[in-house]
Amino acid sequence: MTRALLVMSFAVLGCSGLTKVVKPPPQALQLTTVFVYPPKVSGAELSGGRQFELAQRACDRLVSEAGDALAVFGPTEFRVIKPELDDAWVATDAIPVLVKSGSRPDQGAALKLFVERRVASSAMQTESLKGQARGATASEETTWLVRVELSHPSTRTTLLEVSGQVTVDPFQTPPPEAEWDEAPQLTGLIERVIAEAGKHARGHAAERPVAPRSALVFAATPAASSLFPGGALGDGIDALQREIAQQNRARVLAPTATEAQASTLARALPGAAVVSGSDGRLSAGDVVLSVDQQPALPHVLARVRFKGAPAELEVKRAGGATESVVWP
Repeated sequence: MTRALLVMSFAVLGCSGLTKVVKPPPQALQLTTVFVYPPKVSGAELSGGRQFELAQRACDRLVSEAGDALAVFGPTEFRVIKPELDDAWVATDAIPVLVKSGSRPDQGAALKLFVERRVASSAMQTESLKGQARGATASEETTWLVRVELSHPSTRTTLLEVSGQVTVDPFQTPPPEAEWDEAPQLTGLIERVIAEAGKHARGHAAERPVAPRSALVFAATPAASSLFPGGALGDGIDALQREIAQQNRARVLAPTATEAQASTLARALPGAAVVSGSDGRLSAGDVVLSVDQQPALPHVLARVRFKGAPAELEVKRAGGATESVVWP
C-alpha cells in the first residue's frame, strides 16, 4: 500500500517539464500562511542583491497564485537561525511572527527554494585540409536546476516537491530580458515551480474572510534589497554603474515596468512602488514606505486583505511629499 501511494504521488507535469512529488498530510490542514525561505544556492556565487531578486519574484508569484487564500511572509520578515535543521519552527523565529499575525503554528507552512548551477565545458580543435591545426574554440553550457519544498512543520510533512531544470544554449540568441536579468532562464524557471507550489498550498488553505484584490500593481523598489543580508549595492562602484545596476534590478523586480518607470524606480526609497493603477488613495508613481510601521513590500500589502481593517501606510508621493494614508 505504501509503495502504491508513493508511485501515485509522483508525476511529471506535461509539457512544463516539471517533476512533482506529493505527500498527503496525516490530517486535514487549515493553512493561513506561507513563509518563504531565502534561496539556497550551490554551484554559483549569487550576490545578496540577486538572492533578494529571486526571493521577491518567488513571493510575488506566490501571491499571484494563492494570495486570495494565504498570507505570504518573505525572508526579510523572519530569521533562519539554524539552516541545517529541517524543522522550520525550530530553525527559524517564524512562530512568533505567525502567532502575532493571528494564526496558530499548525496553520503555517514553509517554502524552501533550492538553486543549483552546473556548467559543462567543451572545446573543439579545427584543422586545415592538410591536417594542420588552425585553432580551438571553447564553450560553456550552463544548466540551472531548481527545486521547491512546501512543508508543514507542525506535522513534519513535506507536502510537495517540485523540480525542474533549464539549459542555457550558449549559441542561442539571448531573450530580451537578458539585458537586465543576469539569468532570465533561471528566473522564469523559479516562477514556474513557485506557481505549482502556490496552487498546491491553496488546496490546503483555510476558509476565511478576505477583502477583494486590489487593482493596483506593486513592485519592490531596488533600494528595498537593503532589507536582505548583503542585498545593498556596495560602495566600490561609481555613480553611473550604480544607476545602471539599480535600473536593471528595477526591471527584474517590476517585470511590467517600462524603461522610464525603471529609471524612476532606480532612484526610489526602499518600499513597494505602485507600478500601475489608481484606487483614489494610491496612484502609479507612489511608493509605500511602511505598512503599520513595518517595511513595505508587495506581499506585505497583499496581507492587508486578511486584516479585517485598514492599514496605516507611509507613502512617498510621486510629487515628492510624504503622507500617512489609511488603506484600502
